[in-house]
Formats: sequence, C-alpha cells, structure tokens
Amino acid sequence: MKKQRYIPFIYLIIGVVILLFLELFPHLFYSTSFNIKAFNAVLHQKETIALNKLNELKSEQDNFSSFKNFNSFEEQGISFYVLKDDNIVFWTSATTPIDSLSKFSDDEGIIHLKNGWYHYIKSKNKQHTYLALILIKHQYSISNNYLSPSFHKSFNLHSDIELLFHEDSEAHKIYSLKGKFLFALNELQFNYKSSNWIMVLLFLSAYVLLILFVYYFSQQVNSLKKYNAIIAAIYVALSYFLFTFYSFPTTLYLQKIFSPSVYAHSAILPSLGNFLLAAITLFAFCLFLIKLIKIQPKKNKLYPLLYLILTSTISLVISNWFVGLINNSNINFDVNYILELSAFSFIGIFIVILLFISIVVLIKATIDSFRNTSFTHNQLVSIYWCIGLITVIIGDFLFQIDWTISSWFLILILIFSAFKTKKYSLYQSTVVIALIALSISYGFIKYNGEKNETTKVSLLKKLAQEKDPVTEYLYENLKLKIEADTVLTNWAGNYWENKNELDKYIIDKYFNGYWSKYDVNTYLCQNEDTLIIEGENVQVSCIDFFNEKIEAENNFSANKDITFLYSGENISSYLAKATIKLNGSLIANLFIELLPKVLSNTEGYPELLLNKKEIDISVNLNKQSFAKYKQGQLTNHVGRFNYNTSIVDNNFRFNDDGIFVTESEGFHHLYYQSNKNTIVVLSSPIKTLFNHVTTFSYFFLLTGFIALLIGLLFNLAPFNWQITSTSFSTKVQLFVTISTFISFLLFGWGTSYYIKQQYSDKNIKSIKEKVQSVLIELENSFGNEEKLGTNLTEFINYQLIKFSNIFYVDINLYDIKGNLISTSRPEIIERGLISDKINPDAYYALNNEKKSVFIHDETISSLNYLSAYVPFRNKKNKIIAYLNLPYFSKQNELETEFSSFFTTLINSYTLLFLISAIIAFVFANYISEPVRLIKEKISALQFGKTNDLIDWQSNDEIGSLVHEYNNKVLELEKSANLLAKSERESAWREMAKQVAHEIKNPLTPMKLSIQHLERSITDNPDDVAERVKRTAKTLIEQIDTLTNIANEFSNFAKMPTAKQEKVNLSEIIETCIDLYQDKKTTISYINNINQAIIVNADKDQMNRAFSNLIKNAIQAIPLDRDGVIEIISTENTNIFKLEIKDNGKGIPEDEQGKIFTPNFTTKSTGMGLGLAMVKNIIENANGTITFNTIENVGTSFFIELPKV
Repeated sequence: MKKQRYIPFIYLIIGVVILLFLELFPHLFYSTSFNIKAFNAVLHQKETIALNKLNELKSEQDNFSSFKNFNSFEEQGISFYVLKDDNIVFWTSATTPIDSLSKFSDDEGIIHLKNGWYHYIKSKNKQHTYLALILIKHQYSISNNYLSPSFHKSFNLHSDIELLFHEDSEAHKIYSLKGKFLFALNELQFNYKSSNWIMVLLFLSAYVLLILFVYYFSQQVNSLKKYNAIIAAIYVALSYFLFTFYSFPTTLYLQKIFSPSVYAHSAILPSLGNFLLAAITLFAFCLFLIKLIKIQPKKNKLYPLLYLILTSTISLVISNWFVGLINNSNINFDVNYILELSAFSFIGIFIVILLFISIVVLIKATIDSFRNTSFTHNQLVSIYWCIGLITVIIGDFLFQIDWTISSWFLILILIFSAFKTKKYSLYQSTVVIALIALSISYGFIKYNGEKNETTKVSLLKKLAQEKDPVTEYLYENLKLKIEADTVLTNWAGNYWENKNELDKYIIDKYFNGYWSKYDVNTYLCQNEDTLIIEGENVQVSCIDFFNEKIEAENNFSANKDITFLYSGENISSYLAKATIKLNGSLIANLFIELLPKVLSNTEGYPELLLNKKEIDISVNLNKQSFAKYKQGQLTNHVGRFNYNTSIVDNNFRFNDDGIFVTESEGFHHLYYQSNKNTIVVLSSPIKTLFNHVTTFSYFFLLTGFIALLIGLLFNLAPFNWQITSTSFSTKVQLFVTISTFISFLLFGWGTSYYIKQQYSDKNIKSIKEKVQSVLIELENSFGNEEKLGTNLTEFINYQLIKFSNIFYVDINLYDIKGNLISTSRPEIIERGLISDKINPDAYYALNNEKKSVFIHDETISSLNYLSAYVPFRNKKNKIIAYLNLPYFSKQNELETEFSSFFTTLINSYTLLFLISAIIAFVFANYISEPVRLIKEKISALQFGKTNDLIDWQSNDEIGSLVHEYNNKVLELEKSANLLAKSERESAWREMAKQVAHEIKNPLTPMKLSIQHLERSITDNPDDVAERVKRTAKTLIEQIDTLTNIANEFSNFAKMPTAKQEKVNLSEIIETCIDLYQDKKTTISYINNINQAIIVNADKDQMNRAFSNLIKNAIQAIPLDRDGVIEIISTENTNIFKLEIKDNGKGIPEDEQGKIFTPNFTTKSTGMGLGLAMVKNIIENANGTITFNTIENVGTSFFIELPKV
C-alpha cells in the first residue's frame, strides 16, 4: 500500500525529466559526435584498401583484366583510374567526372569535382599515373528528390555536417594515413526542423505521464478524492493550452510536424503536432468524464441533460476538426494510393479515429449511466436524439459544419438504444466499428473530392496560361552557351546573307532534345537592321520590334531573358533574347521565337536535371490527362484519355469562373475557357465502387485495431468484449483469420515477386527492342564509316537527337576505347552526374567477354535506372562504337506504373482479407453452432426435469455426438424418474415419520389427562368438576395442535394446483404489510419501479408466500430490539427483483444449506414447511428465490420473477 503512494510521484519525476531533457539537450537527438570520431577510422580503412589496389594496378602494367568486380568498389565509394599521357585508359566508375589530371597536384588531398568532394591518392611510374578517389560527400549543382547533399553511407553522417578546409578551425579535424590535414567536420549547426520521431514519442509519453500523476495524486488525497476526475479533466485541458502557447519544448515545436505549412486549422490547432496532442487530450478528457458520470447522483435530472448537451457539442467539434484536417492541410489522405501516403497521413488518420472512438465511448457511458434512473431508457434516448439534432442544426446554420458529417452520432445513439445491455458482444461492437469506419470513409471521400476539385481548377488555370517554368529555367544555361559560341561571333556580321545556314546551325545545335517541342525562329539584329511587317508592308527597326513585344507583355518570369507572349491570334509563344559579341566592340541581339508544336508529345525533361524548386512550380499531371483546344481544334494533349480532335458539340454551360464539369468514358472532365477561342480540359479517372469499398476496408481494419487496443487497455464499452482463447469458435476464427492473413502475405509476396520479374522482363524486352531500332537507324546513317571521328561530331549529335525524339529515349554513343562520342542528353554530362566514360561493367562485358548485348541497373545518387549497351558495327561487321540507352526520363514513369500496380494489389488484398475475415467469422460460428448448442443443452441439463433433445439431421461427427447426447438424456430422464420415485417414497416415509412424531407429542398428554380424569371420577372428589374442566381444556389444546399439523400438511400437499393469472405484486405486498404492521416492528415498502409489478402467478399462493416471508422475518427479530423490515423492488431488462430484508438474528452457517428443505425449521414450533412452500410457489411462477444472511445482523431474501 505504501509503495502505491509513490507511484504518482514516479510518473511526475519521469515526465518532468523527459521534458527537461528534450528542452536542454535536443542536440543529442541530432548529434553525430560518435560517428565523427569514427570517421577517421573508416577513412583510414578505405585509404588502406585504395593503396593496396593501387599497388595491384601497378603490378598489372597495361593488363587490367583481373579487375572485374567494379560494383564492390562502387559500393565502398572508391574508384580507381589509370592515366597515360593525361588520358584515362582504365577506370572502375562511370559516375565520377574527371576533367583533367592537373587538378590533382599533390600525392594526396581533397578535391571538389562536379558531383561532390573526394579524397584522392595519386601514384606514378614511368608510363602511367594511378589515381584512387574516395567519395566523402555528394554535392551536386542540382538539388531534387534524387540528388541531394549526402555523405557516403559508410560514414553514417547527417548531410547537415559541413566541410571546412582551414586547419585552424575548431571543428573535428580529419587527417590522412600519412598525417596530412584534409578537412574538418563542423557539427555546430543542427537542422531541428527535420522530423525526429523519437523526440515526438518521448514528448507524448511525458505528457501522458503528467496526466496520470494529476489523476492518481488527487485520488490519494482524501480531500480531493471525490473530485479527482474533475481535477484531472481540468488539468488535461489547461496543459494542452499551456504547451501550445509556450511551445515547450522549444526544439520539438520547430519540427515539421508542428509546422503550419503541413496543417493549420485555428489558434487552438495551429499544427498537426498540436492536433495529435489535442486528440490525446480529448481522449483523456472523455475518460475522466466517464469516471465522473459514474459518481453523479442518478436521480437528479439536471446532470443527464448537462452531459447530453456536452457530448453533443463535443461531437460537433470533432466533426469540425475532421473536416478542417482535410481542407486545411496539404496532406494526402487518399488511401487508395497507400504507397503515396506519408507519415503525416497516418498520423492524421490515427487522430481522426481516436477522436471518433472518444466520443463513442462517452456517448455509450452517458446512456448506460443515466437510463432507467432519472429517465426511462426510451425517454433518455429520445431526449438525447433531440438535443443532438438541435446541435447539428445549429452547427450547420451558425458554424457551417456540414450536417452530413456531424449527424453520424445520431445514428450511433439509435444503435445504442437498440443494444440495451451494458456488456457488448463482438457482433455489436463490430456494428459500431463499421459505423465509425463508414463515417470516416464518407468524410475523407467527400472532402478529399472537393479539395481535389479545387486543386484541379487551380491546375487547369495554370495549364491554360501555357507558361512553362522548365523552359524559362533551362534557357538560363542555354543562353550562356549561345553567347559563348565562336561560330556565331565570327558569322554574325554576315547574318542576313547566310540567314538560313546560321538559323539551321543554331536550331540544330542548341534547340534539340527538350526544345524539340517548339518550332524555333531566330533573328539576329544589329542596330541598323530593319524588318518588313507582312501584310502591312511597313519597315521597322528589328531590335525595336522585338523589344516592344517584350515590353508590351510586362509579365513576371523567373528568367528575364525569356518572355511569354500571347498574341491576338491565340498563338502562345516565348520570345528569348541573347547578346552576341561581334568583332570589335559591336554587339548584336539574337531573338528566338519558340512556338509550341501542335499535338507535341515529347518525353519531357527528366526530374533528375531539375532543381526541386523547378519541380515544385512545374505542372505535374500525375494520373490525369490534359488537352487544349484552340478554336475548337485539338492542339495539345497528354495522358491516357483519348480526346477528340475537335469539339463537335460545344454546348458547355460554363459558370461565371469559366468552369464546366462533366463525366464520360469513366473519366471526370473539368473544362476551363480561358478566352473565347481557347478551352483546356483536365480529365481524371472516376472513383469506382471498388475504390470506395477499399477505402472503407482500410478504415474498418484500422478502426478495429485501434478499438481493440483501447478496449484491452481501458476496458471501455462498447469495445470491452471478452475474447476467450478457450472458446472453440474463437480458436477456429483465430486459426482461419491468421491462416488467411499469412496466406495473403505469402500469396502477395509471390505475386509481387512474379509481377516484378515479369515487369523487369517486359522493360528489358522493351529496351532491347528500342536498342535494336536505334541500332538499325545508326547503321543506316553511319554504316559506311570506318570510324566515328571528330569530323562527324555535329552530324552524330544531330542524328542522336533526332532518333531520341523519334524513339523517346536518351542515347549515348561511345568509341571502342569507352570515350563518349556524342549524347542526346548532354546536360547529364555537363552537370557531372556521370562521366564521359562508358560504364566499366558494360565495357568489360562488350569488349572483353564479347557479349552482343549488356543490360543492367545503374545508379546516379538515389536514382536507379535500366541501361542497355550493344556494340555498333559498320557494314564490314567491324565494331566502331558502343551504343547505350539509359532510361533516365522513363524512370519516373516506370516507378509510377509499378507503384500503381502494387497499390492496386494491396487494395485488392486488403478488401479480400476483410471479406475473408468476415467469412471466417461467420463460418466459425456456423461450424461451432452445434458445439455451442450441445454446450448450452448440457449446461441447462437438470436432473429430474424434462430436458430437450437436439434435432440434428447430419450424420457427421457432430451428428454422432448429438446422437450420443440424446441417448444419455433419455437414460438420464429414465434414471431421474426412478430416483424421483424412490425419493418421493423416501420423502413420504420421512414425512410420515415426522407426522407420526408430531401426532404422538400431543397424544401422550391427552392419554395421561384422560387416565387422571378417570381416577378422579372413581374417587369422586369434591373438585371433580374443576378437574374435568382442566382436563377438557388440555385435551382441546392438544386437539388444536393436531389440527394445525393437519392443516400445514394439507396446505403443502395442495401446492402443485396453482392457477396462473396476471398478478399485481405491489398490491399483495402492501396488503401483507398492513396485516403484519405493529408498533414494535416497522415494515416499509421501497418501490424503485415506475410501473406496476405484473407477473404471471397464483394470487393466493403469492399472498401466502409473502405472508410467510414477512411472518418469518418478524419471528426472527429478537425481543430486545425494534424490528425493521424493508421490502425493496427494482427491475432489470426482463425481470422484477424483490428483496425482503430484516434486522433479525440471521441464520447460522451450518443451517443455511437446509433452509428450503421440508420439515426443517429453526423455530421450536411448526413443521418447517413454510419456506419449502414459498420456494415451490416462486418456482411455479418461473422465478427464483435466494437469500443472504449475516448472524446477529439480519437476513435478506431475493426473489426474481419474469415480467409479463
């Protein structure tokens, strides 16, 4: 007991310590000091490996064939190079770009290449230079989902650790094996905004511990014990506002989960983290309210009304929060694409389920606690429903809380009114869980749909603008290349004489690949150049003409050197500008018109080459389709939907915002008329019944799991069903459900593996076909060449770009030494994402092993992609190059397709698992029904009574069991009859003995009195008359005794002939009380039933039974105390309960087992047939009678009779 007194303080100490730890030492959750200290050891280990391999390379001289396992080096972050005359002749990595050996001035050091920082080790001999590069940290010129700053995984360092290159720095210094300073690691800056879930869990734990402290501490203090639930409820409300207002601990509230950018609803719910805290607070608040309800006075009608209003208001608030979570966040809640959900998605779903469960248990506790007390069950439910309906109406009209969401709890009240028992079965709990899941599913489907509709309108307007942020971004680098082109500088002075040739040169060299989606026109203007405007025959200044176009638009652009134009002819275009320096100090302006091609459908620019900010501002159609119509004609389209080439019937009823919505061919179409000649349409697949059922399945399983945990932890109705592992049906259900779950896991794994293999084979087949197609085109173009020299570079570039656009793939071409000749995607090389060397594994397979094709996976940082290599032969069958097709731009499409497939697979399996679990549940109950029936029959089996046989037609094992049971019942009935006959005979013999004994008792004094009278008459004394009188009196008394004995025996014998009729017990009880009420004994009747107590019984027998019980109670009261007898009536669902309670001497323990036995009595008079008769009367009315007694305190008899 003493130990329990300290438990609240243990909660307090642990909670406070956790909070202080989070506030004072947040850096411990982000610090990598241990890893930094281990950094040198890892680096030195790699240096040792590098030095050993360099020595091996030296010993190989010109033959490096023993170096085959290039991937092992790549995984360790080590690459090796052998250079001869500043040319690389051997390499183990194609992802490390090396421009020149001159950068590696010392024997070792640190160097920054285009893709990151490396520690290099250099060694030489007479012929070669040997170089080892150890990757320290990736650092690209681009930052996106694939490319981000990161240390090599072997160092296990956070990317926020910065590299410093001053030896006098106070940061952790890193030295090479030879003791040379390389760099320092600075860990002073921590990115507290990154999510640290350990901190969040610790904070939530501390929060709960403090709640437990307040609750249990107030329970231990006697003066507060009565109010501990109120104190705890007030505390949880105040603590939430204090933590929110003061943002304590500070570091925790800097994390993304507490950022308004993720979710913000109001000042009360400023972030998702606060919402999670609020949900836990509300759940705890409801728990304390439930405890408070149980101790409230049940007779006061004010309390139930207050709780009914409170629960209705909380339900309304929860509905408002639920809708706000969807509308006021950028969180994805579409569970149909479960692989796309984030951690925040699952937190949001958990919050909603917890809130719904909180109000469910509160409503259940309110109904259970107050029904049949202040109000009857039906009255309470009716009042509750009316209050709830009024609350919903007020919320809809005054606070714009959608009634379709807030009215779900009205259905819940009706469900609780149908289930009147306080203990819920699994079936009833499942109905409640299904209602919660259905309500949540409806809310997410409805408001996600509305939110997506708003998002699509914004996206459609963005698409209608026709501006392309990617184009604007890419031109920034392209402009620098154009301005640095010496060919343009040399020929710009004679531009108009050579316009066609120079235009073709500019377009072929610079406006290929991504730019092929545009028709390009170029104009190189000097100050004196003029243009003639077609149709107007007007001559204008060339520079002024284009500059006026640029100034007229006056629109915002991320790049001021390229302007988006929109002409009156509805032709959207870009006008770009570059400055070309001529010989001397003269300059010329190059104006470039970019007009989108009609029905252009290029591969687009791979996300790999875009910065994250460009990806964020670009249009991502994802699973949607898009089309643009100008003057009713289709000019552009993207996606799966097949649009008509023209708008045949333009009967669109556009609203004031220019929007029109329709559905066709399984797609939802959103039309937007940006002007009178332009219509854009965005199409997305319509959610099917399967999608909605899948959504319900997910929420049903999640709600069921959380409800099960809450039921086990807190034993809260209606989730407090009992799961007995000994039950046969439970064993079958668990076995079938677990077997089904494991089967689905194994089947899903097998299916996934098979489909993944098929998917991989399909992609390999596809890339093989594309390789062969490109190879044929190359052979047609270069098949006559002996080798692909520099004289063909421009033509090769042109051809590769053309083939890239035709086949929608990227193409690289390497010479027979593994050096890059040309590429259709030069940006990959220029930005240092890969080197200009062929992949060493591919080169070894093609050059050394003479394979005809080599396909494998390659990586650039976190991007994995498929890459194919084949040798390119001329018409003499001589290998003159190696062709490579990397799937850069296809990778995102492949990942989306694969993710979509797995999402569908998971959705299908989730739905099938739910259906299988339900079938297993029903099936288990079906097959266990006969066992349950046998169990009930056996438990109801009573010796000496008529027992029903089981009707079972099947001849299976259950049928055999039933047959044996029926035989045993018949045998038992036969034995019971024989035994009953024997017992009756024995009982009558005993009764006869007892009656004879009772009769003998008065006969003896009667005989003596007569003998005495006879002697008196013979003697004839003077007082003979007096003696006769006394003798006669004695004889009369004994005869009365014999009469009483005969009457009692007669009454007992008449018991079976009862006349059943509807009897009002209240009237009988009141009559008996009036009969036996006297001054010494107080008899009171406490009726807790607001209706007449009507039962089926024999009225006279009931009168006799209650008279007997009251008389026995009076006789049990000692003479030295005033008698107090109470008759108390209550009711249950189908039963009336009556208690006859006295303050008598009680029944001794050794006599309690015989109290209802005939002939047994605790009194000096009577035959002991009274209570036996009462028992028979009650049982004849299908009731039961029991008793409870305490010696010298009193006895209570309990009677239960069924309602009519």
